[in-house]
Amino acid sequence: MFVVDAAGTVIHASDEFAAQLGADAAALRGRPLSDFVGDGDWPDVRGTLDAVRRASGWESRRCRCRLSAGDDGPAVGDAPAEIDIELEFAPYRGGDGGGYGDGDGDRFDSDSDANRVVGAVCREPSEPTTARLHTERDRFDHLFDLIDDAVIEFEIVGIEPVVRAVNPGFETVFGYDADEVRGESLNDFIVPPDADDEAVDFDQRTADGKANHAVVTRQTAWGRREFLYRGIPYSRGDGKQYGFSIYSDITSQRRAREHLQVLQRVLRHNLRNEMNVVLGMAEEIREATADSRVDHAAARIAAHTETLLRVSEKARTAAAVLDDQRPDEVVDATETVRAVVEPRRTRFPAATFDLDLPPSLPVSVGPKLAQALANVVENALEHTPEDVTVRIEAKRCENDATLRVSDDGDGIPEIEWAAVFGDEDITQLSHGSGLGLWVVKWVVESAGGRVDYDRRDGWSTVQLTLPLADGSR
Repeated sequence: MFVVDAAGTVIHASDEFAAQLGADAAALRGRPLSDFVGDGDWPDVRGTLDAVRRASGWESRRCRCRLSAGDDGPAVGDAPAEIDIELEFAPYRGGDGGGYGDGDGDRFDSDSDANRVVGAVCREPSEPTTARLHTERDRFDHLFDLIDDAVIEFEIVGIEPVVRAVNPGFETVFGYDADEVRGESLNDFIVPPDADDEAVDFDQRTADGKANHAVVTRQTAWGRREFLYRGIPYSRGDGKQYGFSIYSDITSQRRAREHLQVLQRVLRHNLRNEMNVVLGMAEEIREATADSRVDHAAARIAAHTETLLRVSEKARTAAAVLDDQRPDEVVDATETVRAVVEPRRTRFPAATFDLDLPPSLPVSVGPKLAQALANVVENALEHTPEDVTVRIEAKRCENDATLRVSDDGDGIPEIEWAAVFGDEDITQLSHGSGLGLWVVKWVVESAGGRVDYDRRDGWSTVQLTLPLADGSR
């Protein structure tokens, strides 16, 4: 061991410490500790020393560094020129509590933080030290206690997961007290009878050191709930098998998704059928009447009915895109732009298409890019004059690709772009183009991209930023 004063000067060194450095103990006294610390290690050592001096009460700190006797140190024996070592610093007090004696009758006050004498114990760096393990355990305990998800630590005994600890999140989510489940089989409390086989499979995988990940139904004190379950095995080196179970309650999300799917399918089906009937009746009225006012009213009914049918079709397309759970894949943005534009040249003969595309631009988003891009182009064509100019530019930009679709029309109505690209209430959407823009946003963001809108100098621009899918990413 050795002791340093507030100035970082060695005031005592044991013979054992000096021997490790290949020096004489007396020769080390009175020299700055920094003389013995390897290049680049001193900031860490000094920071550890300062932390010990600033700490209130007794507190030790550890650091790892390289030490040597320095060029001026007298060599003793065959000790190495430099050693890799772990130091534990702590406030130092003499045996009578009054400071450390230097052997010549002088004593050094260690009561003042500014003048605190610090002692250091040297250890061989090997396995994690007790202090480090305590630090790691403290960090884990903090996470374990504060995470909202239910977390259970268990031991596999036979084939049963016996609870060793649960966090407060478990008590909140499942409704069982920690003392009630500790030492008991977890399955007896949370696994419904019809999921016994599934639970046994998970436990066997944990016993085999394999992780688990699934959506499961589990029993709580208030009934069944849906959870995202993650099982993590671990070993303490004592021949036993342990694990953590993490349960994230996704009941509300799954039910909301199911409700929306049912409602949108029923609404879409009924809306399409009933609107087709209304449209047919409006046409019959127009054919049968000679009254211009009735004909005008019937024409308005037909026009609004067709608008509703287009919205229904957009909703159907949006649902198909969002329900597509296939993983992203690489597509060529250049080819996708051409495939979207070409059929629209015929449908919109008065429009001008100005394309600025590279030979190839691979992006990671999948075939849904075509549907997203089609919505942007359709929006530029359907809500502008017939002779609109649509510019589409694609380019590589560092690790991303950008697709810019611009038109010289009147721009996206503020009530729509503010809801999609800003912070406005989504209930303010007024027509079908807003739904198309939402599809664009969802598709691009699901691929890790971004959608931006800009209006300047008479041009409206929707920019899609997408992840590149070549070697530069």
